[in-house]
Amino acid sequence: MMRFAGLMIAAFALLGCQQPEAQAQMSENERDEVREIVRDYILENPEIIEEALIELQRRARAREMQSTYDAVTAQADAIFNDQRDPRVGPADADLVIVEFMDYKCSYCRVANDWVEDVREEYGDRVQFIIKEYPILGDDSVQAARAALAALRQGEDVYTTFHTAMVSSSGPLPDERIFQLARSSGVDVERMREDMEDPAIMDHIAQNRSLGSVLGVSGTPFFIVGDTVVPGANEMALDEALARGLSN
Repeated sequence: MMRFAGLMIAAFALLGCQQPEAQAQMSENERDEVREIVRDYILENPEIIEEALIELQRRARAREMQSTYDAVTAQADAIFNDQRDPRVGPADADLVIVEFMDYKCSYCRVANDWVEDVREEYGDRVQFIIKEYPILGDDSVQAARAALAALRQGEDVYTTFHTAMVSSSGPLPDERIFQLARSSGVDVERMREDMEDPAIMDHIAQNRSLGSVLGVSGTPFFIVGDTVVPGANEMALDEALARGLSN
């Protein structure tokens, strides 16, 4: 990109130092001369097209991430202080990690290994807030409803059930969800009753709205302290974790 910018400057320099009015009246021959210089350079150095595209993508990603960080700041209360959300770890933890997740997401299953490792290694220094964010169809919604209904039976019950579902591979029809709930110590009849409470779907709908505002287009999506990490990027998660715990 720098080479190309230098070329453009040099091309216009060939036309001499001109006042703006004179530049506006540049002859067609002069314009053709500039076009020819640029065209020849591009043909001789086609890699600058790839360089330009990479730079454009980098700038687009930077704008997108800045927009996400601005949204996180604006929505901090909804992200961190919604008392309906499941929480794993103490309220006075050194670091809060928020995860938007879907039980049918295979990448969430991969990311959960990282979550479990962090919980084991850092214990009470870290609190996880789980944002139930079902985006992969009806089974996902049903699993999220079941998880939030199980939360009413206690955070320990929820955590066991949550881990069982997120670790499970394959489809999650009702029978499978209820089987995992039962083996996790959930009172399934009570859970099924609570799943019909409209407040649970309201909670899920509000999580979806929040995710839309933040630009959460896929799961998992982490907010580690003041760092956003989309996807199951373990290296980026480890770096954000180290920064968060060192502050």
